[in-house]
Amino acid sequence: MRTFNTNYNYPFLSGGGELGELIRTYDWSTSPLGTPDQWPTSLRTLVNMMLTSRFPMLIFWGPELITFYNDAFRPSLGDNGKHPSSLGQRGEQSWAESWPVIGPMIYTIMAGGDAVWFEDQKLPLYRDGQMGYAYWTYSFSPLIGDTDSVNGVLVTCSETTKAVESLQQLNETNAELKQSLEQNIALREEQHASQQQTKESEAKFRTLVEQAPIAACLFIGRELRIEIANQIMLRFWGKDASILGLPLEKALPELKSQPFLKILDDVFTSGTTYEACDTRVELMVDNHLGAYYFDLTYKPLYDADGNVYAIMAMAIDVTKPVQSRITLEENEARLQELSMDLERQVQERTQQLENSVQELKRSNENLQQFAYIASHDLQEPLRKVQQFGDLLKNQYIDTLGDGAIYLERMQSAASRMSTLIRDLLSYSRISTRQDHTTLVSLQQVVTMVLVDLELRIQETGALVEVEGLPEIYGDQAQLEQLFMNLINNALKFHKPKTRPVVTIRVQTLPSVKLPASIKLARPTLAYHRIDIADNGIGFDEKYLNRIFQVFQRLHGKSEFAGTGIGLAICEKVVFNHGGAITARSKSGQGATFSVYLPV
Repeated sequence: MRTFNTNYNYPFLSGGGELGELIRTYDWSTSPLGTPDQWPTSLRTLVNMMLTSRFPMLIFWGPELITFYNDAFRPSLGDNGKHPSSLGQRGEQSWAESWPVIGPMIYTIMAGGDAVWFEDQKLPLYRDGQMGYAYWTYSFSPLIGDTDSVNGVLVTCSETTKAVESLQQLNETNAELKQSLEQNIALREEQHASQQQTKESEAKFRTLVEQAPIAACLFIGRELRIEIANQIMLRFWGKDASILGLPLEKALPELKSQPFLKILDDVFTSGTTYEACDTRVELMVDNHLGAYYFDLTYKPLYDADGNVYAIMAMAIDVTKPVQSRITLEENEARLQELSMDLERQVQERTQQLENSVQELKRSNENLQQFAYIASHDLQEPLRKVQQFGDLLKNQYIDTLGDGAIYLERMQSAASRMSTLIRDLLSYSRISTRQDHTTLVSLQQVVTMVLVDLELRIQETGALVEVEGLPEIYGDQAQLEQLFMNLINNALKFHKPKTRPVVTIRVQTLPSVKLPASIKLARPTLAYHRIDIADNGIGFDEKYLNRIFQVFQRLHGKSEFAGTGIGLAICEKVVFNHGGAITARSKSGQGATFSVYLPV
């Protein structure tokens, strides 16, 4: 039974706090997305961006809308609720209670619809062991995958439950205060004719304004002289009671370049109440001009003759929620920019890959042309040389004298040249061969190779021991060349007067336990390591990189036959199968060649 380490070690999953660790340890092999090495480039980039962001973010990916979220989003899920079970779940499962509301919008975006935005929307939410409601300011945006189509939805959000509930409570208080103020204003207007009654009303009105839970003040006359201002309003202005009695323009000179003095003058002229929400006001507070946001109300007050003589001003500070919304909008714009940049990078990379494919096709065509020349045009002259050499040897051997030696050397050189061309042809065919992947039994492959080498084994008296080998997906013809070259070398490079012993064993290893020096063509989770060990002459490991190069030999032709291409073919076959090959040895102490093939 195979076991795999699900602690994925990928740079794009590094960091990210609690959720980064949960994503790395999650068993993605059971998910429709597959393991992280199978994820598309766009998903890897988005997950990395999400994990490193301090803004609450959630991703729904793929047709199943698989859920990802980051540490900034985590507090909104509470305890004993969705976390951590939501990670890796389908969207309609992880957000079942809210899906009737958000599901149709997400499906519309996945089908190519536009992004959506909602502010302070009330949604059902299961957290802290019970069903409840929460308010959210959020946006849903389409995510473009590697195939230039919508592959997911990005959720950027901010939970505004506390702010909304506080604002609702404040609005209720404000409404009560407004009602109370309006009642007192009416009373003040009715009693304006009587001096004594007016003084009493003004005293009550002043007390009401000063003790109001929201910022309030009273402007008298067109010059907008500050008659009353409570501590909340003075704090908003960054001033103290010394400004009482001053015209507003003189008390707050920074308002000259802003529209509020004109708005107040219009209220005084028209007698119409002015109300505005989320209004930006620049105020000089602690010698610093800063931007603040308020909900404003300017209400005209009338005397006994029905003329406006004052304006009651009230303000509610909404700076924090407005700034949060602005930040969210800026982040949304930035994320859209990143999404466009990601799409551009994907297009550029796709074009690069297409160019590389065309270059590879041209290279393969050149190699195929060489293979044709090697198999026909180069071999034909050699066959003529060998045939005429045989004629000279058979018919004129008695008259050649010492020339027979040169004839022998000529035929030997021609034979070596023919072998070299065949080996080069084999190497080029492996480089250009199309993929013919099937399920291959390595045990059967080695058995067939040993049958082909039966004569050599009998001549050397060799002992070959083979452990049960696995089945893998690959090209059977190439794998036969691989084991033919490795076993043939083990038999060829044996010690004189010593019986060759060749052992072939297999071991399955997770990728994290592979030597650091191994460079894999296509990394995967686990590999079969097949060791072909012999008791031959061995070699000095300083030549390890050299032995896998074309035409590289460590011994002279007089010692051991060969062209120096066999191990280069082995390396190419292993590379084509997504694996790697290496060796370890000491001179005179045998050699072990280790082949790593994906499980």
